[in-house]
Amino acid sequence: MTRSRTTRRQWWAIASLLVGLWIVLAPFNRPLPGGEAFSFEATPEIGCRTPVVGMFGDDQPLTEVYTTPIPAEGDPIEQRRVDCTGRARFRVTLGGLLTLTSLALATRTRRPTPDQSDDQRADRPGA
Repeated sequence: MTRSRTTRRQWWAIASLLVGLWIVLAPFNRPLPGGEAFSFEATPEIGCRTPVVGMFGDDQPLTEVYTTPIPAEGDPIEQRRVDCTGRARFRVTLGGLLTLTSLALATRTRRPTPDQSDDQRADRPGA
């Protein structure tokens, strides 16, 4: 019995499945309104929960942001909630479509051409 090689379609199915699951399951970041004091270490973003949880729940993390456009040390800070629900729904939709695409690619069978079916009949004993 010979082992069949993985086809290009199967590689695409595996890749789209992995990317789709990563989009659906991995937590993501949203940019902060107002930002933070500028530095290369500080990134003005807030962490949202995983999209599956954020889509069904009310994912609104609370954070402190500066109220001035170009903040400096000592500028006023206020607390704000950032809504992650809309982006979570988008990510679940996109990841779900990629996952469904991978399932369609993996389960779709090739129909043999007339030449291939004749070759397969000749290989079988008793044909």
